[in-house]
Amino acid sequence: MERLPVNGGELEFETKGTGEPLVLIHGSITGEAFDCLLDQPALTDRYQVTHYHRRGFLGSTHHTGPFSIAKQAQDALAVVQRVAGGRAHVAGHSYGGATALQLALGAPDAVHSLALLEPPLAVASAESFFARMGPSGQAYESGDGPGAVREFLNVVLGENYDVAVGANLPDGWFDRAVADIDTFFQVELPALNEWHFTEDLARRISQPVLSVVGANSDPFFVEGHALLQAWLPQAEAFVLSGATHGLQYMNPTGMAEALAAFLARHPMPSIV
Repeated sequence: MERLPVNGGELEFETKGTGEPLVLIHGSITGEAFDCLLDQPALTDRYQVTHYHRRGFLGSTHHTGPFSIAKQAQDALAVVQRVAGGRAHVAGHSYGGATALQLALGAPDAVHSLALLEPPLAVASAESFFARMGPSGQAYESGDGPGAVREFLNVVLGENYDVAVGANLPDGWFDRAVADIDTFFQVELPALNEWHFTEDLARRISQPVLSVVGANSDPFFVEGHALLQAWLPQAEAFVLSGATHGLQYMNPTGMAEALAAFLARHPMPSIV
């Protein structure tokens, strides 16, 4: 992977394919959540696809202490500037979806189109959803990193998640997620509690938007999908079959084809 110095740290990134640039922003727990899309010809035969490891994951700089979603968006902007000359299609999954929304708000000229894969929004079921995270937090506090990851994934992906995702994430992904678990509890969860996406902010987003939800996803994400469509009238809705919140690593072919079709509907202008 290549490395990019940014905001006092370094991010590692990988690019495959040629064509209009697409930058992928992964969510929490595993920095390898978008790896499988780089093997999908529906995308890489037509687009230049870049995924990077956010701060705190794998070989990118790890961080302790506060690091806001606005700062995550600044990191994402640096990637767009490096690989796409300052403007790209952007897709964000989960926490990466919040980052993508913040990027579109803070640097609208950098985002040509916006694909949002179940970002965490303040919906009615949010309190009960995060309450179900209690066992994950308790395991983390007791020093049980593997237990914290398992309990987290049981909530967001559903039971037996390992059967559903094992074929599409790289070998050893679980151990690497355990190694990076401090990032979620010490950096990302506090930052998410401070981040607010409102209807007034949504009105500032003018880019084409694709809102993706899994056919079997938790009500928390289903409600968020509905909220995006209510707040962003230009949002196109897509339901990914055979998936809960893992989306692209549960059904990579379906996700790649949906993304490619969305990007084709909203091409970037040619530069002569």
